[in-house]
Amino acid sequence: MVESWAARLAPEPFRDFLPYTSPSALKVIHPKQVLSRALGVAQHVSDQSARAREAAHLQESLLGAGFSLRLHVAANAGSGLLTADLSEAERRLIGDRVLDLYFHLLHWDGPLFLDLRPRHFCWSKERQQLSFYPSALWCKPEAEFMQRLRALYVGFYQDESAPLARGIDLYRWDCSASAGFAERIEGLLRSHFGSAQLGPARFSIAHFRSTFDAIFAEVTASRAKLHPDLTFLGVELVGLYLTLESLNVPLDARSAFERARR
Repeated sequence: MVESWAARLAPEPFRDFLPYTSPSALKVIHPKQVLSRALGVAQHVSDQSARAREAAHLQESLLGAGFSLRLHVAANAGSGLLTADLSEAERRLIGDRVLDLYFHLLHWDGPLFLDLRPRHFCWSKERQQLSFYPSALWCKPEAEFMQRLRALYVGFYQDESAPLARGIDLYRWDCSASAGFAERIEGLLRSHFGSAQLGPARFSIAHFRSTFDAIFAEVTASRAKLHPDLTFLGVELVGLYLTLESLNVPLDARSAFERARR
């Protein structure tokens, strides 16, 4: 039912992500706001000139952040990330750079490119460089959303209660959740972050989905609603997890987040 409802409304590029949608997802969103944002994304999907401008902007931003030798924004779609012939060391390098890209997108002044699936990456053995082809599936979240999202990561990775509280508010946005919600959702988010809070960890799309199923169930039971932009972050995270899972190596997300803050 979730997929049939969403398939009627979602722009075509979103439909690939529907199999990863939680059965509780429709109960925890602000539908009108999410649909409005989705329609805005649909306009981007058909505008390749805007995609090219934002991709060029991303390349400039990565160069300014010192990623010129590690990350490259490709002008054309490549063959995708093929991991079968890669050494473990190469897969670790790629994973670190995919995380660098994800956290850079959370800190820069441009949009979120939402499709981080393996098909949008290529690895050059000769240059030891990761290329990323940004698709036209992108959005510009609210500035306050991005500030609170960064605060959520600071709260978990640095064990700081005030930023964590600001981030948790994204899970009870513009609503009155039941008593004790913040404590319960913090525990569930800690289960989602898992050992990645402390050091290298393997990424699993099954873990991603199961922990967010639990989060959505708690949000529903507590009569809360998610910030509308969390829906689109969820799309980005699905692609991120699929790519990092394909590498099958432990990766240090906390270190990548700290690199992006410098």
